[in-house]
This record gives sequence, C-alpha cells and structure tokens, in this order.
Amino acid sequence: MDKDTQRVREEWVVSLFLLAFLIFNIVTATSYPFPHLDESLQAEPAINYIHGQGFGIRFDEILGMYSFLLVPWMKLFGPSLQSIRSADILSMTLAFLVLWSAVKRFNIVPLAIWRVFLLTVLATEYGMIVVYRNGRYDGFGALVLMVLFWLMSIEGRRTRLFWLFMVCLLLPWAGMQFVPVLFTAGVFLFLIFRWRYWMEIAVSFLASVLGAAGFFLVAAANGRLSTLLKFIRGQKIGIDIISDLIHHGQLILYNYIPADFSFPFLFFAAIVVLVHLLRQNKINLRSGIVLALLFDILLSITMLTVAKLPTYYSYMIVIPTAVALCSGLALCEPDKLRNAALILCALSAAAGAGLHVAAYLGDYQDRNYSHLEQFVDQTVHSDDIAYVDTPGYLAVRQRARDAYLPEAEGPIIPLMSQRQKDAITVLLIPSSVSESTINGLGGQWQETGQKIAPTGHNIFGNRRMGLVTFRPINLTVYRRR
Repeated sequence: MDKDTQRVREEWVVSLFLLAFLIFNIVTATSYPFPHLDESLQAEPAINYIHGQGFGIRFDEILGMYSFLLVPWMKLFGPSLQSIRSADILSMTLAFLVLWSAVKRFNIVPLAIWRVFLLTVLATEYGMIVVYRNGRYDGFGALVLMVLFWLMSIEGRRTRLFWLFMVCLLLPWAGMQFVPVLFTAGVFLFLIFRWRYWMEIAVSFLASVLGAAGFFLVAAANGRLSTLLKFIRGQKIGIDIISDLIHHGQLILYNYIPADFSFPFLFFAAIVVLVHLLRQNKINLRSGIVLALLFDILLSITMLTVAKLPTYYSYMIVIPTAVALCSGLALCEPDKLRNAALILCALSAAAGAGLHVAAYLGDYQDRNYSHLEQFVDQTVHSDDIAYVDTPGYLAVRQRARDAYLPEAEGPIIPLMSQRQKDAITVLLIPSSVSESTINGLGGQWQETGQKIAPTGHNIFGNRRMGLVTFRPINLTVYRRR
C-alpha cells in the first residue's frame, strides 16, 4: 500500500473515530455524571451575563477565558447542562485531533495503527473520562496545551515564535495552573536540548509573564483583584500539604493527587515497553518514549510541589504517558512483552470505561435528566427566586428569574444579605438539610409535597472517588407561607 493511500485511510479512521466520540458523548452528556458544583460555578458568570446580571459570580470569583467563551456558546446553544458539557466535550475532541496531528508531525509515533491506538487509550482512560464528561473547563485546558505542543512542530522559526508568543500571552487567562506546566516544559527543553530552543523558551516565558500581568491588571481595574487573590490563596498546594503533615500530623490527599484508577496500568505498560526496548538497544535517551516519560515525571513533581494534581488535571500526565507508550509500541516486534503491555492497556480501559459504566448502571434509573427538567417545570415559576441544591441548579436556573447555589468556596447563607434571603421564594433542597437551611434563611416555609428522590443505589457508596460517587438528584420543594 503506497503512502498516500495509507495517509488517506488513517485520516478517515481518525475522523470517524473523533466524530463517533463527539456524537456519543454529546448525546449522553446529561446522563452521566450527576450535575455537580464545579460545572455550575464555571458556567455561572456566563449565565449571569446572558440574564443581564453582569459577568461574575456571587460570593466567589471565577475569572478565566473559558467562562468568557461560554457567553457566545450559550447564546447559540443555551445555558442547559447538555450545552455546558458539550462545550468541554468539543474541546477534548479538538485536543485529540491536535495531539494526533502533532505526534504525526514530530514522528513520535511513527505508525498509523499506534496513533489511532493512542486515541483509543486516551478515550477510555479513567481520568480522561473525568476530564471530558464533567462539564468543567479541563477539556479546554487540554486543547490549549496540545496547541502549544503542536506549535513546536512548525518548521519556520519566526512563525513558530510568533504563535508561541500569542498563545502563551493568553495562557494565564486560560488558567493559572498552566503556568507551572509551561515552566516545566521550558526547563525540560533546556535540560535536554540545551541552547537549541532557547528563543522558544524565552519568548514563551516572557509572553506568559506579560499575560499574567495583564490578567491581574484587568482584575484590579474591575475591582475584582482582592477576590481573585483570595480565591488563589484558598487553593491548597503541595507546600500546604507538607506543612499540615509536619505541624498537625495530618496527611490529607483528597483533591491533591489524582484518583485515577487507569493510570497505574498505563504507566506500568510504558515502563515495560521502555525496559524491553532498552534491552534491545532500539532507543536512546532522546527517543520519544524516554523524553515523554521523563517529562511526565518532572511535571508530576512540579505540580505536586507548587500546585496540585487532582483527577481533573490528570490529563497533564496521562497524555505524555500514553504518547510514550504508543511511541514505544510502534518500535516493538510482536512478542510476549508487547502482549503484556497490551494486556495492561486493556486493564487501563477496564478500570477507566469499566468503572464509569458500572457507576452509571448502579443507578441508571435516576439519570434521566429530562425527569428533573419536567419536575422543575411543574414546581418552579418564571418569577421565582430559588435556592437550589447543586444537582438541580442548572435546570432551575433556566426556568426561574434567579437562583442561588448552596455553596461556592463555602456555604453562602452566612454571606447573604437579609434582602437576598427575603427575596427567595422557593427552596429545592434535600429534606435532610431543610431545618438548617430554613433557620439560616429565616421566615416561614412549608413543604409542598413535591419531591424527586433517588431510587437506585450507587455501588461505590459515598466514598470520595470523584465522578463515580457524585450525589444523585434529591430535591424536596418548600415555599414561603
């Protein structure tokens, strides 16, 4: 088969794979996982803006490029849960496309079959599913980082430097967590290639510093710098974890390290392939598998020291590991060790897609989001101002005049003015928190008898396992007397 035929066939396979990935995830977007706080907070500034309430969020601060981009997206597709999650799913689909193009241009993964396999591994990996299914902005983050990776493949240096400057200028606006990733990449390039890419490193660092300065200046000009800094200081990083361990004897790793049940299989598979190829003298210290794994380790150390690496950031280490693995597999001859690596990849998919499917099936009867939307239409009026438990917030926000989440960085009731409390006309909350909520808001309330309660059982219980243990929809309606 000639090269042109192979190229066209690969492009068709990749296009069909990504199209199927996009359609399946958008169609099933509302069925898994249950709606949760982070995606509601991320969408809140854009929702407030399209309702004429300004671009912002009450009792917290969300100021980033993705929330700005959600404004035109919501004007086109509405502020529904499916629309919000579809934006992140589309971002991840484009990230996969850019990654496939980059590894092909760099020739890191030289064979087409392993480039397609790379996409399959990523699409079924536990942490990656968390990233593209949860409605946050992490799919967009993956896209930004993959674009930076792709830009390094541009042959003309002036063109490469120009686009690196432009993208890195916007990087702090996309998210401050990307700055240590950029720093790590720059240090890594210098350690490996010395002065070969010094201009790319300098331009990228300069642009990111200018972008960060502009970001904070805009926040200050809009009177939002103090709340932004408060939000940033409130994030626990590696130094805080170590300090708590030393001073208080507490080691709290929740939301600090990834609860990614696929990653150990994937990483071990890459190590198996690496050792196998080193023994056969097929690779050297500048081979793709070696460089990707070294970068993976260096980035993990950096993020765990100066930031954090929760499950929704796991794409930062999963993608380099998967690239390393497929780069090595492309050089392997069919033998027992390659088969062992493929078995580990199958276990990664089983721990990834398998666990998520199991979580869905455990209470699938509660995951029909249209039931919640019908319930909201029957219980909430267009002139209501509602106080809504997180899983029901986005559905109510489409129907009511206004709505409050119960928490942001903490409970909001202590932060509300008396006027805001008195304006609330309806509560949609679990009955278990009704007493504390009504005491906090004040006034006389009565249960209407309308409720929507879970009927299934989550097989993972209430453990802190992220997406698979998100709370189901459990709402009881109360109105002022």
